[in-house]
Amino acid sequence: MDRIRLLDSHTIEQLRAGEVIERPASIVKELVENAIDAGARSISVSITKGGIDEIVVQDDGSGLTPEDAPLAFQRHATSKIQSSNDLFLLTTLGFRGEALASIAAVTQVELLSRTADAIEGVRVRAGGRAAIETTPAGCPQGTTVTTRHLFFNTPPRRAFLKSPTAEGHQVHEVLIASALSQPSIHFRFQSDGREVFHAPPQDEFALRARAVIGKEWAQEFLSLPSAEERLAEEGVGVSGLISPPSRTRNTRTGQYFFVNERPVKSQPLSSALSRGYGELLPAGRFPLGILFLTVPTDQVDVNVHPTKREVKFQAERELLQMVVQSVRKTLDRANLFKKIDLPASDLPGDNRQTDSRTTGLSRAESRALDSAVPIPDPADYPRPQRRRKAADSYGARSELGLRLLDKPLVHESEAAPPSPAHSPLWQRPDGTEFRVVGQSHELFVLVEVEGELWIVDQHAAHERIMYEQVLDSLQHKHSATQPLLIPVTFELSPAACSALEELHDYLVQIGFDIQPFGGNTFQVQATPSYFRPADTPSLLSELAEARAEGQSDNSIEAKQEDLAARIACKVKSIKAGQTLTEEAMHALVKTLLDCTSPFTCPHGRPTMVRYSVRQLERQFDRR
Repeated sequence: MDRIRLLDSHTIEQLRAGEVIERPASIVKELVENAIDAGARSISVSITKGGIDEIVVQDDGSGLTPEDAPLAFQRHATSKIQSSNDLFLLTTLGFRGEALASIAAVTQVELLSRTADAIEGVRVRAGGRAAIETTPAGCPQGTTVTTRHLFFNTPPRRAFLKSPTAEGHQVHEVLIASALSQPSIHFRFQSDGREVFHAPPQDEFALRARAVIGKEWAQEFLSLPSAEERLAEEGVGVSGLISPPSRTRNTRTGQYFFVNERPVKSQPLSSALSRGYGELLPAGRFPLGILFLTVPTDQVDVNVHPTKREVKFQAERELLQMVVQSVRKTLDRANLFKKIDLPASDLPGDNRQTDSRTTGLSRAESRALDSAVPIPDPADYPRPQRRRKAADSYGARSELGLRLLDKPLVHESEAAPPSPAHSPLWQRPDGTEFRVVGQSHELFVLVEVEGELWIVDQHAAHERIMYEQVLDSLQHKHSATQPLLIPVTFELSPAACSALEELHDYLVQIGFDIQPFGGNTFQVQATPSYFRPADTPSLLSELAEARAEGQSDNSIEAKQEDLAARIACKVKSIKAGQTLTEEAMHALVKTLLDCTSPFTCPHGRPTMVRYSVRQLERQFDRR
């Protein structure tokens, strides 16, 4: 092994720069943060070839004096802090004094800056091993930093950069976060001469989100409830925008988190956002969101990552639970009906404009209502006989003359189990009553409400009802129990046995009586009154295995929700293919609307969709 030796200063500078400057987006982030700290009211960013060839960041902030400008290129030179104690009371975005020094170590940099009271400004050039060059220059108030040829002196690192398009996307994401965190600052962003976004200051945050992210991305967002009271009492709060459960992605892109206006990447915050949606979120999907957290500066450490992308909270559990509750409260108050649009162009073979205002035809001249077109009589079309399925997959069985029994009717008492005693969350403002029209294909319940037609998935609706009943039993520790005439036994793996012991108290609360039966075998002697005993082994195995593999959250709320969702799938819920009586359909819909969140089943599938009468009328050229 070679002997230990000290590295030369040039190599040390390049190694240190690598901790801060990873790609063009790193440079943009550092320079924009400096501009914000300098009090800029307008920031303009322009990049060429994804920022690899050139980056220009211009601001109208306080600027630098001729004495401070070259000093800013020295390592650990900063105006933000004076001692280590200041690290725990930070109110600025930048503070380490490494940005310009690190940038100059791997690029060719030119800085132009002038303070408000100066007659002329200063130009500073630096790059690689070259000496810092300082000259007077004419320039507007503020600072303009131009970097060229990233990693010009370290070709291996330049080779590891992605394509200009990919690097430009990373710069775009950085600027989205910066513009969202500072809605009072005017942001402009250009890439290869093309304007990507132009975001003037906005008083309403939703308008800023639309300007920065795009109208389509930001539409239908829900605002989190105000946290002013908690801010006044504890100095802690959460605000922002979240997407409805119908708008999700298969990755976490589209989630932006800010702590004291500092953009951060946080896996715990992302998990808390998803937990807030609970069973409203389909498996494998992630919501969109822009969340702002306000935390006392002495309770958050922003110095735990070289690039300041991550933070550490002193009371993380309480803060994350506040995020979960805030998201849930917002979703509970929202109208999450799935609405279907039916444009007239959806009609088969319909490529014409049907509105008389666009065709120039009067309604009497419309082909759909033309007297020359015969109007079909329902009697002309005999009702098709419903096919009966064979007893099994062999066609020969259908010739045996076997008669299939009719499916039993589901009555009101089965469709609407007792629900928690609380006032309905969702009510029409005018108090309009709904009317059940009937059942379709033994799958859906059709409901008429003034101006709308609802289609309710009978199985998803009943799952939601059962889920909230079980969850209420867990939270309030009450449930009816049915002893089993013949106890059910089942066996688990050693790891799952330990997990089942952790869940034992929750299972007892909802009516299960589970006893050890020697080794890894257990015996179920009682189940909740609404539960099928035959489903008990599979349910308990699923729960225990999920806990053993760490697939479920460790919080009490998450345990209860996971347990309730799994049980709701196993109970004697109404299935597809069951015929409902009129009373059962009415009871199902009424009980569903009494639920806390009636719009999705525990797996995130919609329980009902709605069509407006206007949409339906367009399909028949009535509008």
